[in-house]
Amino acid sequence: MPQENSPTQELEGLTSQSEDYLEVIAALQKEDRVARAKDIADRLGVTRGTVTSALKGLHEKGLINYQPYSHITLTKSGEKLAAGIIHRHETLTQYFQEVLQLPREAAEANACRAEHVLDIEVIDQMVSFLEFLDKCPRTSHVWRRAFDEFCKSGEDKADCKECVGQCLAEI
Repeated sequence: MPQENSPTQELEGLTSQSEDYLEVIAALQKEDRVARAKDIADRLGVTRGTVTSALKGLHEKGLINYQPYSHITLTKSGEKLAAGIIHRHETLTQYFQEVLQLPREAAEANACRAEHVLDIEVIDQMVSFLEFLDKCPRTSHVWRRAFDEFCKSGEDKADCKECVGQCLAEI
């Protein structure tokens, strides 16, 4: 179900790097109440100079509270945007793991890349599909197990009466 006034709708104009910074600052702020340039650099694998430049840009956009050599925190606008970025990342990770049966590490890595390019409508559809999978008895663990077996063996049992009979019996 599409979300009205989703925070991710306001991300236009931010680079994927800026989104990554907001996501990392939010995580650090959650852990330590503030972020530090060194910690941001360590998490993103970049130099402190690169972080300083990015922080200045985010500060100019009103997304972070920043003064050189001081702690960094998100503004209310920054918090709202970071929440949208985190929502996209978590949705994609969950979708890749639960629907596509990717291992956690692969799901995370792909979510990190995809979160910057997918429209909010796509993310909303993924959320709806995940909710559907959880609620509909026809898509229970049986469906997921059958898909997992299909991925591992490559055998197409979609039309197999025996397989369909087993699925229906377990529902």
